[in-house]
Amino acid sequence: MFNDLFQAIDIKYVFFSALLFMFGLYLGPVVVEKEITFLLRYPRAIMRLMERYFKPDYNFITVFLIILILNNISLFGSFVSGFLIVGPPVAAFLTGFNVAVISFEMLGWRGIWHILLNPVAWLEFPAAWISFALGFELVKAQLTGSEWHHALKAFETLWPVYAKYVFVMLLFSAVLETALIVFARRFPDEEE
Repeated sequence: MFNDLFQAIDIKYVFFSALLFMFGLYLGPVVVEKEITFLLRYPRAIMRLMERYFKPDYNFITVFLIILILNNISLFGSFVSGFLIVGPPVAAFLTGFNVAVISFEMLGWRGIWHILLNPVAWLEFPAAWISFALGFELVKAQLTGSEWHHALKAFETLWPVYAKYVFVMLLFSAVLETALIVFARRFPDEEE
């Protein structure tokens, strides 16, 4: 069933990506608590953008499309970061870090537990790890081939794997996340 996936990517890249991601997830709350400002600028800017443009009255389709498009931009960007040698490990770490910072700033430690126990994450995290692993395959193609076209040829082989696995997982996670958001709107926060 997953033969084409494991023919396209080396499983050790998936594990290494997961390790870097989880390390970022671990360090996020530590950096927030120590208030290391220069490391917090980007995730805080993203959080402000989300608060500003992600309106609570958006309908199901709008929320779904926003989630699907933003997640795909992020993970496809992580995949093609493999054209830069240091791209995939940096993307893996920073994705986990930024998710942790935003979750921690919104809900404290409860936010970290939410992302770990949330069924949406069970789809999004493996999708991210596969995307980073695809990026590592692009790096490998560049390092083992003497010319640029080796990386382009690898990209031609790998992007259908992205579409089949990462995009489909993000599609299902966007449906689930949107459904949870719409459902949660029925029970307004008592603090609001």
